[in-house]
Amino acid sequence: MVTMQQIAEACGVSRGTVDRALHNKSGIRPEVAARIQEKAREMGYIPPRPMPSLMKTWKIGVVLHSANSGFVQTLAYLFEHLPDKDLLPVQIILRTMHGIDIQHQLALIDELVEIEHIDGLALMPLANSQIREKINTLSKKKGIPVVTLNTDINDANRLAYIGPDNLASGRSAAALMGLVTGGNGHILPILGQQSGHYADSQRLTGFLEEVRVNYPALKILQPECCFLDSQLAERIVTRAIQADPDLTGIYVVSVGRHGVANALRKNGQTGKIHVIMHDITPTNLQLIREGIADFIIGQDVETQGTKPIHILYDYLSNHHMPENRVQITDISIKFRCNV
Repeated sequence: MVTMQQIAEACGVSRGTVDRALHNKSGIRPEVAARIQEKAREMGYIPPRPMPSLMKTWKIGVVLHSANSGFVQTLAYLFEHLPDKDLLPVQIILRTMHGIDIQHQLALIDELVEIEHIDGLALMPLANSQIREKINTLSKKKGIPVVTLNTDINDANRLAYIGPDNLASGRSAAALMGLVTGGNGHILPILGQQSGHYADSQRLTGFLEEVRVNYPALKILQPECCFLDSQLAERIVTRAIQADPDLTGIYVVSVGRHGVANALRKNGQTGKIHVIMHDITPTNLQLIREGIADFIIGQDVETQGTKPIHILYDYLSNHHMPENRVQITDISIKFRCNV
């Protein structure tokens, strides 16, 4: 490794003069500085990276909704522990919300911007034009870069999106349901929310399209919404079991999994009605071990909980735009043979 002392000897100057030339300090004639810089390039000098303690610490805000979800709890853990794990000079300021209230999410973003004075934002956005406008205001008027994760907002001026292709996830669920049912029977989709969360609507759209094209004999019942209420999900499934002897499968689009499991246990339908759900979490894997869930579709929580911060840090520190503005996470599938 070439040192500043070696450059000084090659140029016939002191080490201090080399230091001033390579770090654009005053006290050196421009022609001398240019000669030293050229010699450093010829010799292959690589400046040492600054110690983390000397780097600027960037304040990055993170806003996540649906905090009761095991998936989101894992995301929050990854974000909070990332700076120590990856030795990044960033301070993570995490804000979570249990529901999907638009005004609540807007208020949390404003708090991070106006009170915490964040440099960048990682956002799990709700499906609303006000959120889109907030992203555009932050990036265009305030100079605060935003990376969306888990779900994206079309036409928002975000730096990047990191997360799944929810349409493809829904199609994957339909293909699995078609396989385990032989393409026959009645299927009940259960939504977590009717609006406000792109994942629910996009997954269901993908599911319905795949069934229409490749499993036309499957009858899709009217989708039911549990409104993030596990007990309501249990009552919905219990009614469906009692009312429809041809109920063959249940597609849990986002939340309500434990209510579905309770209904199947209480009605003696464990292993008889096929269940497909999303998010690989310890509690969901346990449902596979019990024989309640057939398949769980994952969306790479590790990447979603780390990549947004790395992208924001690289942009803030080095002004590097991400190579790909849309980075789709892997779809993985867990079932009884690989839990």
